[in-house]
Amino acid sequence: MRASANLGSESVSVAPGSTATVPVTVRNSGDTVEAYRLELLGEPAEWAVVEPAEITLYPAGSETVTVTFAPPRSARVAAGERDFGVRVVPSEHPDATVVQEGVLTVEPFREVTAQLQPGSQSGRRQARYRIDTDNHGNVAEDLVFAAADGTDQVTFAPRPPIAMIANGTRAETRLTVRARRWHWWGPPREYPFTAEARPENGQVLAMEGVFVQQPVISAGLLKLLAALLALLLALLALWFGLVRPAVKSAAKEAVDQNTAQQRAAEEAEFATTPPDPTPTPAATPGSGSGNQGTQGTGEQGGSGNGAAGNGQGEQFSAAISFRTNKGGSAQRSYTVPAKQTFLLTDFLVDNVQGDEGTLRVTANGVPVVTYALENFRNQDYHSVTPIRVPAGARVSMLVTCRTPGTPANASPASQCRESLYLNGLMQKTKR
Repeated sequence: MRASANLGSESVSVAPGSTATVPVTVRNSGDTVEAYRLELLGEPAEWAVVEPAEITLYPAGSETVTVTFAPPRSARVAAGERDFGVRVVPSEHPDATVVQEGVLTVEPFREVTAQLQPGSQSGRRQARYRIDTDNHGNVAEDLVFAAADGTDQVTFAPRPPIAMIANGTRAETRLTVRARRWHWWGPPREYPFTAEARPENGQVLAMEGVFVQQPVISAGLLKLLAALLALLLALLALWFGLVRPAVKSAAKEAVDQNTAQQRAAEEAEFATTPPDPTPTPAATPGSGSGNQGTQGTGEQGGSGNGAAGNGQGEQFSAAISFRTNKGGSAQRSYTVPAKQTFLLTDFLVDNVQGDEGTLRVTANGVPVVTYALENFRNQDYHSVTPIRVPAGARVSMLVTCRTPGTPANASPASQCRESLYLNGLMQKTKR
């Protein structure tokens, strides 16, 4: 054997960022002068040195060299035990190399930082934050995340609430801050809070944050709603002040014009229709006939005042009033008595309920007028030349009821109701 080596200690401990030394004694066991080269083996060789690295020994001579370990304070150098070796290589006889082994223990150190991103956040009901946690130590850390405020007006939800962070790594934890109640209007509300990262073995890391709760109805939205309300009021004022009266006036003029044209057409039709010289068979006063299977009910009456009408006859008036079922028609008549002639000069038709349908007045079987019920409530007719209705002939009103109307201050009617008021002279027939 050309050389031998002895470690001053086979086990050594060192804290990252500091140094630890191990003496190594090298002896020349040969009988000639020999030069030796010393080398370090294992992972610790990256941050260790041996001094001096080369020595020369006489036979039976020895010398002590020093191995210095200086691991950096870095998360890359994990805590724990590492094997190392010191190899002694004779220059003249490299096949006589010897290795002395030992164990180096790197001590743990902890260094964890945490930061809340962003520090202030706003929202109507909730906001989201991020907790960035960096483990700069050389051991893994188990962390518990939590948050609290002094007002108990908000709740917190970290995800995940527990995390294990390996040395030299970063973890991101989401933190949701939620207000317990809505803030409808007014200035924004601020809720300061403290988020914490609690290592299993170490000091609690506190982070300050602020949640700003915005109102649901902001000042800008209130201004917009006020502007829209003002615009709506202006449009309503324009409608009721200008547009609606103009539309109503135009509609009334159109209805009046249509009614005048219809009346003129009816009068022209009656004027061009010659009266039937043949009298109709006599009928009992007050007789009536139904049409389309719908029965009408009503009443009639006549009266004279007994005064002479300039030698032409006595003033006379009569009334016919009856009801008609919806969707049907009915007729009522006044029959001129025997030995009398009725000179019809005026009549009035009355649609008191505002029914819808048609109404026709005939004298001695000849149509006088036809009205649409929906166009009037009452309508009078005046004849310059009296309409002559002989004895036994009838003045009739035929009503077709399409839709009953609604009387004033009453509920909708179930039947149509119309009346005919006759006025003229009653003459005695000369033999």
